[in-house]
Amino acid sequence: MTKNDIVTHIRRARKEYSDSYDAMKWLTPETASIASCKREQLIDTIFDNHTKDPGWLFSETKLFTHAISPGCTLCGQGDWSCLFINGICNAKCFYCPSDQKKKSQPVTSTLEFSNPNDYADYVEAFNIKGVSFSGGEPFMTFDRVLLFLKTLRAKVSHPLYIWMYTNGLLVTEDKLKELKDNGLDEIRFDISANKYRLDAMKKAIGIIPCVTVEIPAIPEDIEKTKPLIKELHEAGVNYLNLHQIRCTTFNKTRLMKRGYTFVNGAGVTVMETEMAALELIQYALDNNIYLPINYCSFTYRHQFQKAGAQRRNALKIKAEHEDVTPIGQIRALSICGAQKQIGSIHKHLLAKVENTSLWLLSKTGDQLFFNADMWPLIDFSNVRLQVAYSGTSLKSSVSFRHLFREIALNRRKKIVIERHSKSPGFFFEGEQIRQFDEEFIKSNTFSPVSAYNNLSSEFFDEIKNFESFSSGLARYF
Repeated sequence: MTKNDIVTHIRRARKEYSDSYDAMKWLTPETASIASCKREQLIDTIFDNHTKDPGWLFSETKLFTHAISPGCTLCGQGDWSCLFINGICNAKCFYCPSDQKKKSQPVTSTLEFSNPNDYADYVEAFNIKGVSFSGGEPFMTFDRVLLFLKTLRAKVSHPLYIWMYTNGLLVTEDKLKELKDNGLDEIRFDISANKYRLDAMKKAIGIIPCVTVEIPAIPEDIEKTKPLIKELHEAGVNYLNLHQIRCTTFNKTRLMKRGYTFVNGAGVTVMETEMAALELIQYALDNNIYLPINYCSFTYRHQFQKAGAQRRNALKIKAEHEDVTPIGQIRALSICGAQKQIGSIHKHLLAKVENTSLWLLSKTGDQLFFNADMWPLIDFSNVRLQVAYSGTSLKSSVSFRHLFREIALNRRKKIVIERHSKSPGFFFEGEQIRQFDEEFIKSNTFSPVSAYNNLSSEFFDEIKNFESFSSGLARYF
């Protein structure tokens, strides 16, 4: 994270929480240093005392023990769609990030799907391999959940893992059996929404194939939660997921009343909840409780859940001579130079590769766009490399502000993928091209470089924002 990133995060938070920013308890440079040391100590203790059981996934943003659920795996891989089946809830959780008072229509990635057939066609068209029903509280519109579940199972041709979230307040054995009979693979209970009662959760065990408890790691409840871990394991729960609490303009007042310390970043989070999650993981390992636990940090959710949707969109709208980076940005590579030099490289490609759609020669003949697979065939001597990035977004209709592509899901329903420039272009020459290859293309056509002498660290970090995930838990500052 660059200094510019830090300044940007703080400015954004000041704007978003303008009426109460100064009254909020923010992490300061001094307390950040103390908190960072405490976090590292907890992590070191977890790994030093238990070398086999804990591990990291997804660029070390998700700490886990033993295993994670199939749904969590699909989420991290970017193969998942969360359908917010309604916007109404019968619980009043202090940590809820949004108002839950409108029944609303099912929505995912800003797209509304009132018709379950349209949603099934969306899942099919984008090859989505995991679907979850969230809310609100899905059981408050149970018939709607059942209709979407049945439709997905009837219409989607590829394997599909389906799970749902619930606070458990409206769970009955009959409804659980209906869900199971119609193909629900997993159900996740937020037992903190129901004062940590386990009755509803226990009804699901033996009916739904996979039962998970997914709760925020509430600092004040840590001594209450510790003994529950063993009880959950003995009851037959398959997984325990611990979430980091996120602060929004909706829940900020309730979080402030609890005296939480707020951390700036891509989103505003609660520092104490991260410590609580790590402490609970350490407790389970120290007490030999073999319940798989994972810490779902905000930096994981912000990066990996977003990247999955971006990748799906990008693959639908990019040209063949372009690439998609691991975080879902469209990358346009090109070389610029004299017509004679570019022309010679173009002839070489024509002689070596049959698929001419993997590159594009400009009308002026002095710029050649190319897919990264062509990298080993290109002589970068005496040319400049230009790298530009574009992002994507899903829309229900065309805004005419950006380049777009319409996707017909069926005769009734179209959706739109818009493409917008994120960076007009970075330019590289000589050794800088070698450095870019070493870090991001990995063509092995250059000998390894020992140091990035010609690229400033801030410039390189800016490029990484388009190319790769940030590793590790979010920085405290």
